[in-house]
Amino acid sequence: MAALVVAVPAALAAQTWGSIKDWRAQHLRQPVAATLGQPVDYAGASWTVTRFTRLAGSGGNAVVLAEFEAVAADPKALGAIPCEVRLADESGRAWQPTLFADPVLRQQYPEAEQRSLCGGVAFAAIEPGQPARMVASFSIPPAASSLTLSIALRSALPNYLSVGEPRT
Repeated sequence: MAALVVAVPAALAAQTWGSIKDWRAQHLRQPVAATLGQPVDYAGASWTVTRFTRLAGSGGNAVVLAEFEAVAADPKALGAIPCEVRLADESGRAWQPTLFADPVLRQQYPEAEQRSLCGGVAFAAIEPGQPARMVASFSIPPAASSLTLSIALRSALPNYLSVGEPRT
C-alpha cells in the first residue's frame, strides 16, 4: 500500500509532463529566422529558401511560390520526419500549400513542378551532401501583406524556420 502512495503520483507526474511537452511542441513554437538566399542550420541540415515570389493569380487571388532546399549529411533520416509548410500574414491568417492549382504559376515557373513537396520524397533519391530541392505554392487573397513562410520538422519542434516576404 505504501508503494502505491509513491508510485501513483509519480506515474501521473510522468504522464502529465509528457503531455505538457507534446502540447508545448505543437503550440509554443520558436522561430529560427532565415533570409532569402542565405543558408541556415535547422533540424540537422543546411536549409536555404531560394525563391519567395508573389504573382497575380487567376480568379482574383494572388499566388505565392516558395522554393527551398536542404543539404543533409543523412537525407534518408531527414526524409522520415514529417514536414509542415505554411504561409501566414501579419493579421494571423495562415494558408497551406495548394499543389500548383493555379495555371499562372504553371505557365510562369514550369520548372518548379519538377520539385518535390517538403518531406520524404524530396530526400528519397538524394545522396549525402546533395541538395534536396522542394517547393510549396499558396493561393492567398491579394490584400494579404507581410507574409512569412514557415517550415517545421517534427523532430526540431518547437523550433521552425521563418522567412519573411522580401520587400520590393
